[in-house]
Formats: sequence, structure tokens, C-alpha cells
Amino acid sequence: MSTTKNELVACVRKYRALDDRLKTLNQETHKLREDRKIIEMDMSDLLRTPEFATISKLEINDDQSVIKIQRPDMWSKPWSLSAKDLKTHLENFWKTPLPKTPESCYNYIVDKRKNELVSTEFSFNRAGV
Repeated sequence: MSTTKNELVACVRKYRALDDRLKTLNQETHKLREDRKIIEMDMSDLLRTPEFATISKLEINDDQSVIKIQRPDMWSKPWSLSAKDLKTHLENFWKTPLPKTPESCYNYIVDKRKNELVSTEFSFNRAGV
């Protein structure tokens, strides 16, 4: 076997080992995300009670981090726009009596999209670590 072939085989084995490790880590990450979602659902249930209705953040003294709470119907999910949705919004915009300017078109699409993405769920974001 030539040196070049040996080098290729060595690279392929390294690739395989890293790919196997990534698959394992991705499985672990998926499981951790599922576990976190269950805890978020438990937190959501508690935060819906009158006792916790006004809480908007939780401070964790152990590490000085803060969990910001976004309540249902009070925030919009991040969004993007597919080419198909853009075409639909543009067609609908042209049917309106709004002035046909770039700004009014932009505002129309943003307003329509924001209304579609108002979240009906809690969101939790940890900061400070």
C-alpha cells in the first residue's frame, strides 16, 4: 500500500470516529432538549397560577444568572419568510387600497407576519452565564 493510500485510510478512520462522536453527541443533545422542554412545561403550569402571574424573571443566586420569562400572547416568535409566503403576501398587498410604495408594502408584510407569529406559549431565556 502506498503512503498516499495509507494517509487516506487514516483520514477516513478519523472522519468515521468524529462522525460517530457527533452522532452520539447529537442524540444526547436531543434528549437534553426534550428534558428541558418537559421542565419548561412544568414551569409554565406553575407560572399560570395567580400566585406567579406577575413574575417576569427568575434570579438564580447560585451563579447570578437570570431566566427571563416571556408570557403567552406577549411576544412574537422569530420569523423568516418563504418565497411562497412572500408571493402570497405581495399578491394580497396589491389587492389592498394601500399606497403602492416600498414602505407600505414592507409594513403590510411585517404586520401580517407578526400577527401570525404571536406566541401562545411561554418562553424562557437564561442570561448571565
